[in-house]
Amino acid sequence: MKLILLLLLSVSCYSKDSEVKSKFSKVFENFHSHSEVSIPDPISDKPVNTKLLILKDIKKNIIGYAREIKTSTGCNSECLPVIFTLYYSKDKSFLNLSSKPGLTKKNHVSFTSEDYFRLKSILIKNPKSFKNIKHPYELVDMVSGATKSDYIPDVVEKAAYTSLRVNTYNQQTLKYLSSLGQ
Repeated sequence: MKLILLLLLSVSCYSKDSEVKSKFSKVFENFHSHSEVSIPDPISDKPVNTKLLILKDIKKNIIGYAREIKTSTGCNSECLPVIFTLYYSKDKSFLNLSSKPGLTKKNHVSFTSEDYFRLKSILIKNPKSFKNIKHPYELVDMVSGATKSDYIPDVVEKAAYTSLRVNTYNQQTLKYLSSLGQ
C-alpha cells in the first residue's frame, strides 16, 4: 500500500513538473528549472499573486522571468476570473502573455487572437490614461456599462477591466524587475 501511495505521489509530482516544463519551454526553448522570489501583489488586500519565477537553463543561468496571476477584474459580480502568465526576457523587458483558460470580455466572450495582440500592445504602451484610475469602475459608464470614450483607445474592446488589471500587474512586475540587481 505504501509503495502504491509513493508511486502515485511520484507520478503526480512528475506530471506537474512536466506540465511546468512544457509551459515555460513554449516561451523559453532552453528552460530547465526555476526558482521563486516574493513580489508584492498590487491589487489584493489579501495578497495571493506574490511569486515571481526566475527561469533558468540547465547551467542555472537566468534566461527570463514569469509571473502567474489569478485575480478578478474588480467588477465584483458575475465576471470570470482573470488567469494569465506574464513573461519577461533576461534583460527584464516584457516578452509575452498567455492564458491557459483564455481571457474573456464582456458577457464571457472569449478573446480572439486580435484581442491578445491588442492587449500585448497595450502592455508595451502602458497607457497614460490608466495612471490615475483607482478602481476599474472608472473606465465604464455605470448606467450602460460601455467603456468611456476617453479610454476606448487604451483598452481591448469590451474588456476594459481585464485590460487594466493585466496592465497593472505588468507594470508592477516591470518595476520590481528593475529593482533586482542581477
